[in-house]
Amino acid sequence: MVNKSNNKNKVIIIGAGLGGICTALRLSKIGYKVSIIEKNESLGGKITSFSSKGYKFDQGPSLITLPDYFDEFFKDIGENINEHIELIKLNPMCRYFFDDGNKVDYFSSLDLMKKELDKVGEDFQNFYNFLSIGAKIYELSDKTFLNFPMGRVPKNIKIGDLIKFPYLRTLMSYKSLVNKTFSSPKIKQIFERYPTYVGSSPENTPGMLFVIPYIEYAFGSWYIKGGIYKLIESLEKLLVENEVEIIKNCVVKNIQISNNKITGVETSKGQISTKIVINNTDISNLNKYKNQKLNENIDDYSLSGFVLMLGLKKKIDLKHHNIIFSKDYKKEFDDLFKRKKFPEDPTIYVCNPTATDESVAPQNCSNLFIMANSPATSNIWTDAEIELARNKVLNKLKKINIHLEKSIIDVEKIQTPNYFMNQHNSYGGSLYGKNSHGIKNSFFRHPNKEKTKGLYNVGGTTHPGGGTPTVIKSSKITTDLIKNDY
Repeated sequence: MVNKSNNKNKVIIIGAGLGGICTALRLSKIGYKVSIIEKNESLGGKITSFSSKGYKFDQGPSLITLPDYFDEFFKDIGENINEHIELIKLNPMCRYFFDDGNKVDYFSSLDLMKKELDKVGEDFQNFYNFLSIGAKIYELSDKTFLNFPMGRVPKNIKIGDLIKFPYLRTLMSYKSLVNKTFSSPKIKQIFERYPTYVGSSPENTPGMLFVIPYIEYAFGSWYIKGGIYKLIESLEKLLVENEVEIIKNCVVKNIQISNNKITGVETSKGQISTKIVINNTDISNLNKYKNQKLNENIDDYSLSGFVLMLGLKKKIDLKHHNIIFSKDYKKEFDDLFKRKKFPEDPTIYVCNPTATDESVAPQNCSNLFIMANSPATSNIWTDAEIELARNKVLNKLKKINIHLEKSIIDVEKIQTPNYFMNQHNSYGGSLYGKNSHGIKNSFFRHPNKEKTKGLYNVGGTTHPGGGTPTVIKSSKITTDLIKNDY
């Protein structure tokens, strides 16, 4: 039974996702006694892995962007990133397949990218304009939004930074900005995909999200040798070295509050006294932890996903990252965001890590992580719905001449939105918490600090938002708030 009474400088972190782990390490380095509580057997939250018969799958994020943010984190805790993980830059970053049989390789080098743009009749000046807009958004965001608590304006902001910010473009819809910037239907389709990376619709999100494709292009798409989960394995070793208490297979029942101050947490293994609690679970869980009524609307939440992981007894000729587009993009988005159903003709993402790293599958074999967007839902997927979605995904692969007969499938695992809901306590299986539709949802994520004294948040559903680099920034912001308060 867990029963600790001395709560001086003690911090309890609920959830061992990337944000919780990074915050635990930052705080332990500056003298706090940290315990991290995880409901599952393994750490990492949505960054998790699955292995079978020599095939290793990343079940969550499959790429790294903004590697400098990771480097900054390791330096903050007195470590050298190169001693823990090996980053490999991918080029091309992705191969896009279109329904008419054409394809575009999205290169990180401008000379090769220009050739791809020429193939589809896109003016390179338009691509340059995209980079210019994205750079202005990112530069101001990095000086404000990404490094400070919500609503706090740092003193080092200059008038010039504010003047050159593209206000009008960031406030128009993302889709309108794409249409205004590019002329080629294929390039428009590629760029309209990016809001789905935060589970949102290009039609309903503001142009501010132009920063997402800019970040990927400007800072590259990276892979961690051995799989993204190698990051979590390395960080878990550092938790142990820094004497962070790790409590696995433990469910938090409620957060204890008296006179608007944190007093402890009640868990499935007993009560723990503390004055500081950090919530690293989906923000939708906060009311439950505080014994308050859950008041959530599923329509406010970002997309979930249908995932098919396949270990194959042969090499598949694909790039590391691949997108196979649907024929009718508008109909697909209407299925997802208006009709709230798995699309009739889904766009699918295929990660083929053996294109870069042969260590993650047996010799001359492949492991594919395949994902199609699906609405968040509290309904249970039936076997018939799962089989229908699986067939749609496999039929999509046939469109690019990849036929996966039963005889070559060595390993198969399926995840529906129900998995993300049950395994990670994500509302409706949503992958990114609230969607980014409208100005409020895009610019005002849930704060890192609650009004209850001693209660904080960190992670992808908290400011500054989803994605591994921003989650790392979230941990820095939350750590700084606690340092200032205690």
